[in-house]
Amino acid sequence: MRRIQLLLDGSESSEVAAKHAIKMASKCDAMIVPVEVIDTRRFRTSKVIETVRTGMDAYLENLAEKAQACCDVTIDAAKTITANPIRDILAETKSSGCDLIVLGASGYTHSTINDIGAAVLREAKKNVLLVRDRLENDRFYQNILMPTSVSESNNTAKHAAEIAGQYGANLVGCSVINTTDTVQSERIVYLPEAATGRRHLGERVTLSKAAVDMKRHALLNRATRAVDNLLGPARSAGIHTESVVLDGNPAEKIPSFAAEGDFDLMVLGYRQRRRCSILKMLTSHYRNRGRFSRILTGNLSEDIATRAPCSVFAVKEN
Repeated sequence: MRRIQLLLDGSESSEVAAKHAIKMASKCDAMIVPVEVIDTRRFRTSKVIETVRTGMDAYLENLAEKAQACCDVTIDAAKTITANPIRDILAETKSSGCDLIVLGASGYTHSTINDIGAAVLREAKKNVLLVRDRLENDRFYQNILMPTSVSESNNTAKHAAEIAGQYGANLVGCSVINTTDTVQSERIVYLPEAATGRRHLGERVTLSKAAVDMKRHALLNRATRAVDNLLGPARSAGIHTESVVLDGNPAEKIPSFAAEGDFDLMVLGYRQRRRCSILKMLTSHYRNRGRFSRILTGNLSEDIATRAPCSVFAVKEN
């Protein structure tokens, strides 16, 4: 990362994002490119907009002095966006050549993620750091969680290892397998077995509890080995790693595990949703029911990033 785009809207959430951006810039020897986002849907009159802009300019000037003094981080001249926040933010990201977008997850709202944060996460082609933290907290990343159920990507694992190494953090790889859906409690008799005459072709046979448990344990063990393999490079680099496999729904289990484990960063693989017309969606239903189903059920990465109790570094897998 050489250029980090920092989105500021005047809220405390964006001030926290600024602290995280400066810390990351100091670790990566990167420049911060600030963008003042004045959402005219919230600030409607020209007088209020001018007051907000003046306040953010003063804040940025003070921030630039502190960043240079304490971290030797350079903050570029700020750009201001007022018209169409999402479209103009992404256009500015492209024109400025930034590698990472950093913003507060909640902005002025009290929800887990505001509409601008959700749209940037969904639409941006560059990696995104959604910051959830307290303004007074300076510990930054000590415990990092890397969910592997979402995307078993070497690129995501590489980013997680790099961040853990830069911050001297622990790295936990977590896979979630819903064995209730994947492990069947019965099997179907096929031709070879039916030919023996002991079973009928197509007959459903209920498995014993021991057999079901054996299949479940085999699935969980295979997932553990997959997580271990992804964490291999981080372990080789001297980073303390741990592999965890949970049983259940990933969209619920991962945020819950992150909260219980007091993680302060989640590094998450994020594959963008493909846009397609209704006609293409209906056509894909007949060609590939799985793809149609995924479109309807949405993006698991987005669900987890929205529910996460900590900051999220989304690694875009375009």
